[in-house]
Amino acid sequence: MAIDPLKGISHAVKKAGETVASTVTSAATTMLHMSSDVAQSSGHFVSNTFHHAVKDAEKEFNTAKKEIQSIVNSGQEAVLKSLAASKIQEYADIIKSLVKAWPRVVSRLGSEVDLLRSEASQKGVSPKVVKAMKKIAISPELRNPLRQAAGKSIKSFAVEFGGNVATVAGVNGALGFVAELQKIANVKRYGSVGLSLGASVGGAGNLALGLYTSSPENYGGPFIASTLQGAFEIGGGIVVSFDLPDLGFGGLAIPVLIGEEINISVGGGYTFIFP
Repeated sequence: MAIDPLKGISHAVKKAGETVASTVTSAATTMLHMSSDVAQSSGHFVSNTFHHAVKDAEKEFNTAKKEIQSIVNSGQEAVLKSLAASKIQEYADIIKSLVKAWPRVVSRLGSEVDLLRSEASQKGVSPKVVKAMKKIAISPELRNPLRQAAGKSIKSFAVEFGGNVATVAGVNGALGFVAELQKIANVKRYGSVGLSLGASVGGAGNLALGLYTSSPENYGGPFIASTLQGAFEIGGGIVVSFDLPDLGFGGLAIPVLIGEEINISVGGGYTFIFP
């Protein structure tokens, strides 16, 4: 894949993402809170503050959308999907285990998941968050596949809550926590904004388990992603992301409801760590 289009996407999504991040990370009070101003549909979790920040960056997002569309129009999307397929194949056994285990963990540890959802809207990372992340990581269902992932290139795991940001078409927003696999006490709170082209999205995007190649300190920046349908009999909804502009493997995101209607040809976005 030619590098120039990727540089264009990287610059565009970074500019859009930084515009949003500067708003949602600089507030003097709790920024993204669970209250009457939170837009929740099928568990989606995006506050009005996030909506307003995205709306303020509408020009930047429209530019990013055009850059991402250029990948689709040029046919280079097929190269991205090929790279994504190779990563899903490489991690197939781990992904298959997590696809079965993750919904069970969410069901069994519902109180911990709810706590993380609420705390994601608060400032800082409380001891309760660290305890919940550790409990999820060492759960019988996830312990072995996460250990296997750590034996490869995965350095951290994340629990993420997201939803559509209706103020700008195609834009998604998310909040979550990312923890180091080898040192669970190292937890960071993060936000993410992204664009999806050709997307038909069901409810699967609202709660996801992420596996990432960066440590929590280095997690963040522009990315491009692809979702493959039915790859290696795993099912749809596994999002494979690559760092921009060098296409280094960034990680995988596994929704709690595999098989929901998701058909994203290509997407791009920006992730940022809250101070």
